[in-house]
Amino acid sequence: MSNDVINILTMAKVIQTAVAPVFLITGIAATLGVLSNRLARITDRARQLERKLKVSTDEDFNKTLATELRALLKRSRCIHIAFSMSVLSALLVCAVVMQLFLSHIQSINLGVTIASCFVAAMALLICGFMSLLGEVFLATRSMRRGMIFADIND
Repeated sequence: MSNDVINILTMAKVIQTAVAPVFLITGIAATLGVLSNRLARITDRARQLERKLKVSTDEDFNKTLATELRALLKRSRCIHIAFSMSVLSALLVCAVVMQLFLSHIQSINLGVTIASCFVAAMALLICGFMSLLGEVFLATRSMRRGMIFADIND
């Protein structure tokens, strides 16, 4: 077999190896869509409550609004953390794919670097999912307290 055929076959194997991380990037992108949607809903609700807070003169009502706004702020922080960690994870997965090709093209051993990037990407993704779970817990707790379903639509 000629050297060119061997190189093409080797590159095909590198491409096959790189496909799995690309699917992971697709999954992370779907997660980012969910996080973005949740953050948009939190932001919309906070703006609605802030408008009501500006026009209301009822102290008890304003305390209820302020309490819910604080809960929304906590939720938005969790989503921000989850979003940031997920994006960093996706960037590291992209780096893994790039390093796979560079290691083949340059004929250098980047095995430890590739493995380290992948492990870091998974750790960030785990932390991102944990932050999303924290936000869901906060949202559920707010609903249980009756804050979201309170009659604030005057």
